[in-house]
Amino acid sequence: MGLTLLGVSAGVGLFIAALAQTRGFEKFYISTVLGSEGSLVITDRFQEMHTKILDEKPGQQILLANKQERKLYPGIADAYRIIDVLSNYSQVVAASPIIEGGAFVRSGFTTEAISLQGINLELHLRATDFGKQIILGSIEDFRNNPSGVCVGSTLADRMRLAVGQNIYIIGPGGETRRFHIDAIYETGVWAFDVRNIFVHSRSAQTLLNKPFFTSFMIVKLQDPERAPQLAKEFQDLLSHNAASWQERQRGNLQIFQVLRLSASFIVSMVILLSGFGIFNVLSISVIQRTKEIAILRSMGFRKNDIAGIFLWQGVMVAVLGILSGWLFGALLTFLISKVRVNFRGLLRADYFIVEWSFSHYLAAALLAFVTVLIAAYVPARRAARLEPADILRGTGQ
Repeated sequence: MGLTLLGVSAGVGLFIAALAQTRGFEKFYISTVLGSEGSLVITDRFQEMHTKILDEKPGQQILLANKQERKLYPGIADAYRIIDVLSNYSQVVAASPIIEGGAFVRSGFTTEAISLQGINLELHLRATDFGKQIILGSIEDFRNNPSGVCVGSTLADRMRLAVGQNIYIIGPGGETRRFHIDAIYETGVWAFDVRNIFVHSRSAQTLLNKPFFTSFMIVKLQDPERAPQLAKEFQDLLSHNAASWQERQRGNLQIFQVLRLSASFIVSMVILLSGFGIFNVLSISVIQRTKEIAILRSMGFRKNDIAGIFLWQGVMVAVLGILSGWLFGALLTFLISKVRVNFRGLLRADYFIVEWSFSHYLAAALLAFVTVLIAAYVPARRAARLEPADILRGTGQ
């Protein structure tokens, strides 16, 4: 019974630690995406390619449609008008228009392809966590320097760039301009940090030859979970495509979900094996104590009383296993959070990222309690069905 108690405790602790890891990385990724790309992204304008014509009969309509449902116009032509419209929504915190285009950055003999992002700094700081993501240099230097540039940490490592250094950015038309590195940022998403370089809007418009053009707009919401609903509403209102962060990150979110389910399933096997152990222990206990059960039944114990004896053994194992498992899970989660790593894939992290959540402890406790209770129920039911007369005659099993 002590070994089964140890198994339940280990299973509960490992279950908590597994959920803490997978959910921790998932929440870190979501917060990074929301802090860098916003809750919503508004992009190309569209025009519906169909017309509604009223028929002679009231209440009926004829719909004439082209094979192409919508005609798309790249980018946003009047970004600040859209910002004024969005400001009327209480859910909208801020919006940041961005001019984007492919370019090359050159430093010394090294050249890399990049995505040049022209931003209105004040709006961008309100709509994203850009100010918190600066790890080297100063956002104030960037604000006061029209030729300033902010470079991602991954790209800076790859090209050996440093704050205060000059770099050259080559536009799609071949025009080359010199910029001064005022800050280096790090979002934690490797693909973002290695690709995007931020400059002021006017610099991007000149270099990309887009003087009256906005590529897309980042929108920050008070409640990011409402992004799909608001994306559809804004799309109908503004006649621009709008994509929620859930839609844009669907593939990566599914990866995290699969990893979480997989880890939970594997660790749950420890608890299930402990349940089999309790089942075997109690089954043997019933076989070895048939005469004692017969004596108790002869003294007036009911079937439910006999079953309760064995069920209470299972409940005690479950309770003690859950409590000790909680302590083991908390300790294991803490130790895991201190382990140094060097993740440079989908995410950039130097330590294991964990989430402390009571829901993990509750889920582990529920799984352990149900498993142990089911394992104890079958032997308890068998003990309750034993008849004292048959046992005393030696025929009870």
